[in-house]
Amino acid sequence: MRPTRPMGLSQFQIGLGLILLSTIALSLHNVVVGVIGNSTTVLGLFQLGGFLKLGLGNALLILLLRMMIVVPLMIWVAQRLYPAVWQDIKKFLISRDRRLLMTVIGSGGCLFLSQVLIYIAIAEIGPGVAVTILFMYPLITVPLAWFFFGDRPTLLRWGVMLIISVGIIFTALPRITQTSAVSGAGVAIAVGSGVAFACYLISMQICFRKLHPVPVSLAQFLTIGFLAAVSLILLPALPLPDRWSAQVGIDQPLGFAIGGIFLGVLTLVGYLSNNFGVRFLGAARTSIIASTGPVLTALLAFLLTPGAFTRLAGVQWLGIVIVTFGVIALSFEKMSTVQAKPVKPARS
Repeated sequence: MRPTRPMGLSQFQIGLGLILLSTIALSLHNVVVGVIGNSTTVLGLFQLGGFLKLGLGNALLILLLRMMIVVPLMIWVAQRLYPAVWQDIKKFLISRDRRLLMTVIGSGGCLFLSQVLIYIAIAEIGPGVAVTILFMYPLITVPLAWFFFGDRPTLLRWGVMLIISVGIIFTALPRITQTSAVSGAGVAIAVGSGVAFACYLISMQICFRKLHPVPVSLAQFLTIGFLAAVSLILLPALPLPDRWSAQVGIDQPLGFAIGGIFLGVLTLVGYLSNNFGVRFLGAARTSIIASTGPVLTALLAFLLTPGAFTRLAGVQWLGIVIVTFGVIALSFEKMSTVQAKPVKPARS
């Protein structure tokens, strides 16, 4: 008799499922942001959204509401994922290495800026286009990694950067020249979000060389919540241009509150499923699946909220696919580099 295969899922299948769940949750998060800022038809059945105009002030308000939901749950989860989380946070707070502390806080600041800008960009140019432009970050991270870590770009990486640049142009340019959904300012804001996100990734890489990821992530979330609260207090008093006015105005408070809670839940689902998925699947494979974010966001936005705001031209879909494949190629290159590194023989 043949031995029967044990029932149940393999580690690879569990990891794959968790990372797919994380990617879908974060893509849905971007779609929900678009709904909060723009009235749309959900599944072609009913009108929903447009709860507030996503300017600077309202983007900060959404981010603060999201952090008010995420941070308490993150504190609870962090203690279970890594029991020494508070000891580690205390260590780097009182450490003489002030540069490390500033890097942790700076990484949270970069993520905060990226989130605020991408919220505004999504409201201006739609989730699919905004998130695709956000994924331009390798154009910044590759040179920065060379500068900070001496990680000289390979010929493939230069090629990938060129491919991503072409994809970004295909995605953004067609409607910049028109008077429709995509505006030049919205594209510029999305580019700013991508630059801030690249700085976040590089600073995170520095942090993870000395600290465990869980306390770093918790410190980042706390930094984001603090900066959002302080910005909402201080910025309205500044004489900013109308586009960057930090004044808060909510048209439908109930819809806004439900949307903010939903964003918090999706953030937590995305973070937790990614954290556990990496353990089963590995960081390299995880980054490959996560690279499908632009295509998945554009597709979900088009299917769930069909309309002029999420409808894209053929050349824009081509641009989104090009950017996605470029980021995937970069992830494959990193994975092959890690696997190719020789293992040092153990000393006898």
